Amino acid sequence: MRALWNGRLQFSLFDIPVKIFSATQNDEITFNSLHAPCLSRLKMEKRCPLHGPVLDEEVVKGYEYENGKFVTVSEDDLKKAAPEIDHSLAIVQFVEKDALDPLHFDTSYYMAPDGPLATEVYATLRESIRNTAKYGIGKIVMRRKEFLVALWVKENAIVVSTLRAWNEVRNTELIGELNGLKSKNKEEIKMAEDLIERHTKKLRLKSFKDSYQERLLTMLKEKVAEVKKGEPPVMETTAPLGEETPSPDELISTEAGVEIPLETALQKRKMAKAPLTPKVEKKRKVA
Repeated sequence: MRALWNGRLQFSLFDIPVKIFSATQNDEITFNSLHAPCLSRLKMEKRCPLHGPVLDEEVVKGYEYENGKFVTVSEDDLKKAAPEIDHSLAIVQFVEKDALDPLHFDTSYYMAPDGPLATEVYATLRESIRNTAKYGIGKIVMRRKEFLVALWVKENAIVVSTLRAWNEVRNTELIGELNGLKSKNKEEIKMAEDLIERHTKKLRLKSFKDSYQERLLTMLKEKVAEVKKGEPPVMETTAPLGEETPSPDELISTEAGVEIPLETALQKRKMAKAPLTPKVEKKRKVA
C-alpha cells in the first residue's frame, strides 16, 4: 500500500519517523456518462453562459462574497495563505475518550513506523496510548491544509483521525422538533431499556450486506458476459511475406493531406458508421 504522507511524529521526548496510509476505501459501484449511439465517454466541457466554451488558461478561482459578486484568487494568493509544510505531526495534549463527540471524527488513517529504527519507539508510544485509553490531540499539514487530529489505537496500529472544527458540528437546538422533547413515563422507559438489553449482541459488520450493490454487481456481470458472448473472436492477422503489418501508431495521409495515426482514422470511421437511436436520428433531422 502506498503511503499518503511521511514525516515525524513528535511528542515530548518522542521523535519518530512515520508514514500514514488510508484506513478506508469506497467500494461503491460508479457509472460513466456515454453517448448512446457510439458508447463513447462524454467529456464535460467548461462553458461560460456569456461566451460559450472556455480554455483552461481562462479559468480562475473566485469567492462569492454576495449573490452573483466575486473576488478572484490566484495561485500566489493561495500559496501565501497556505500553512508552512514541516512534515511533522505534533501531539499537543491528551484527552479522555468521552471528551470527543463522535460527530467530530472525519477521515481516518493508519500510522506506521518508517524504517526499522523507528519500530521499537513506535510500539512503546502505541502501547502507552492503548493502556491509558486516551486520545492524543495534534496538528498535521496534508495537501496544503492544516488538520486537527486525534490519535488512538486499533489492533497493532496508531490511528490518526482528522477532526471537524467545533463550528462544523451543528447544534441540535437548530431543529425545532427536538426542543422541549421529554419523556416522563418511567415504565415505558424501563420497558424500552429491557428491549435494548435483549437485542444487544456482538457486532459482526460482515453479516450486514448492501443488497442493492450485490444485485447491481450481479446484473452488471450478466451484462458483461452477454456482451462478450456476442463479440467476434479476435483474429491475429499476418501480413503477406515481404510486407509489414501496419502499427496503430503508423501515420496515414487524409484527403486534405493531413497525417493522422492509423488507429485514430479507424476509430473515426467506426464512429461515423455507428447507427443512431431513433430519438437521436429524429433530433438530427429536425436540426
